[in-house]
Amino acid sequence: MRKQWIAPLLALALALSLCAIPALAQTDTDPPAEEAGASGENQASGEDGTSAEDEAPGKDEAPAEGEAPQEAPEEAPPAAGDGGNTIVVRPDGEPLTTARESGMDDELVFTGEDDFRYLAFEDLRDKVLEGSLTARMLQESIASIDATDYTDLYQSLNAQMQSLEAMQMMYAQTPAISPMESAMQGYIISNLASSYASLNNSVSDLASGKLQEDSAAARRQLKNAQELTVVGAESLYFAILELEQTKATLQRNMTALDRQLEEMELRYELGQISALTLEQVKSGRATLQSNLSTLEMNLRRCKLQMQSMIGAGLTGSLVLGPLPALSQGLVDSMEYKPDLEEAKTRSYDLFAAKKKLDEAGDSYDDTRASYGQNTSNVRSARHTYEAALYEYKTSVQSFEMNFRNAFDSVKDYQQVLRSAQTSLSFQESSYASMELKYRQGSISRNALLDAEDDLTEAKDAVETARRNLFTAYRTYYWAVNYGVMSSGQTGT
Repeated sequence: MRKQWIAPLLALALALSLCAIPALAQTDTDPPAEEAGASGENQASGEDGTSAEDEAPGKDEAPAEGEAPQEAPEEAPPAAGDGGNTIVVRPDGEPLTTARESGMDDELVFTGEDDFRYLAFEDLRDKVLEGSLTARMLQESIASIDATDYTDLYQSLNAQMQSLEAMQMMYAQTPAISPMESAMQGYIISNLASSYASLNNSVSDLASGKLQEDSAAARRQLKNAQELTVVGAESLYFAILELEQTKATLQRNMTALDRQLEEMELRYELGQISALTLEQVKSGRATLQSNLSTLEMNLRRCKLQMQSMIGAGLTGSLVLGPLPALSQGLVDSMEYKPDLEEAKTRSYDLFAAKKKLDEAGDSYDDTRASYGQNTSNVRSARHTYEAALYEYKTSVQSFEMNFRNAFDSVKDYQQVLRSAQTSLSFQESSYASMELKYRQGSISRNALLDAEDDLTEAKDAVETARRNLFTAYRTYYWAVNYGVMSSGQTGT
């Protein structure tokens, strides 16, 4: 019996480690498509309305972000009560009985637009972008950059320079009556000259396009932060689903242990086992109950974190919809080399490393033009450039390796799913045989219930394999469409 609940505890420990990931990622935010290319903006944002099932990521019509790759998730069945479905009443008094509206976790009623308890995976991205305070802050920063009018800025800087120049001339032509006034006049003229030089540099950068390039780089960094926030929310979504599955497994094991305990107590009364053996079984049940309580606490904590990320009321009561089905066509359409090149062009990390390399190269060129070829300044600038070059090569190598792992993981989890489905078929046949034996009276009801538990575990294994395959594909999807490689989205 111990083997039946040791495995769920290990899964619990692994799932809890995932809950910490989105907490870090939430300081970033949302994932609209970075660049508006022929296969970029519509492909990433899903604005063209195409289904994620139609094309693989990185192609002209990639799966729309937050949409189901194949088909929309089914609504969870309504919770059953003593007299039928659980009924929850809206503030207007109208009863609700569907999974999206009914109280599956508690008896809380709806208190406003942001207090909802059903979250579908397809809606997650939009909910994060609309509800996360961090995401909204980043979006406003992006809007600020987009609102910059460089023509007006150029004219404004020129006007300020003319004003400073006029003030310098005025102070220079004003006679000083005393040494103190002369010193003060010189100080003011020096400050005006410094401000003029700073504005002149800005005008030069604006005229050469450097200021626009810096603004574009800042905008790209903000967009990357948005994308990472949604990646973190997805990782948390997967972790919550795994915790819920582990909770169901522990509850099932608790029921099986109760059956065993009832049998052991009877055997103890008949004198077939010692009191110590009975106490060992009771101790195992107490440990299992403690682990279940800890899991429920952490599950609530993760749901509170999710509600914070989507801007919902912090109730800890949240029902997640099932993950969309992943079509075989999507997996088959994955192409390593072209998808890798697409991912590299979209990666902010590679963009930042290349920008740093270019700046080091420009600094090296300027230093060589200003100093002798073998001076310490030139040697220092050369080493700085070479360090940036190695850093860039390391970034490219790391990205390519992680992308390869993401590509291979999808294929591996696909074969794991096939294996789990084969095992499930065997368990279904085995259970049918045990059910027949039970009807014939050749086995006990406890033996039939144990066989039913084995069948449920096989179903859980298939569900876990499906979730891991979907998670692995999302890692690949984010890499191709947004250049984001996150270890928090690998399968568990």
